[in-house]
Amino acid sequence: MKNKILLYVAVFFLILILFSQITQIFTGIEISKLKPVQGKIENFTLVGVNSDRYILKGKSMLELQNRILIDNFNLKYIKNNETIFINSEQATYHKRKNFLDLFKNVKITTGKMKLYTDKLRILVNERRAYNTTKVKLVSDNMETLGENIFINLKQENMKLENVKTIYRGS
Repeated sequence: MKNKILLYVAVFFLILILFSQITQIFTGIEISKLKPVQGKIENFTLVGVNSDRYILKGKSMLELQNRILIDNFNLKYIKNNETIFINSEQATYHKRKNFLDLFKNVKITTGKMKLYTDKLRILVNERRAYNTTKVKLVSDNMETLGENIFINLKQENMKLENVKTIYRGS
């Protein structure tokens, strides 16, 4: 009886050791098959507060090396009690060069003024924005069409080429 118990204990430990070795082999095989994958965040909200305040919402955010791709870019930017909304279907933030490209149905709303375009590049550190495509500016009494917009956010001025303005009296 004693020998039988010792035999069962020895067989049990042998099975445990064998199982442990098999598990390590399969774990090693599976780990070697793994490839790094970029992280993706879905339905996100980022809130930032410093001298300015912003709330960035989007459908998805995917980091690829030195770029961050954002779908359904919706930014609410608040500075000096003025709110600016920036929206686009797609955006790419270039981390090394520190600029933001907005694509597809770009819309910027500030006060009663709205800007529409297909793409816009924002140089974050220089606080400038520009594009080389058509632009439409709309307010209550005015509609302005042009192209090649340049916006200096520091000096709060803008340059637009080939301008056509329609003014509607009240």
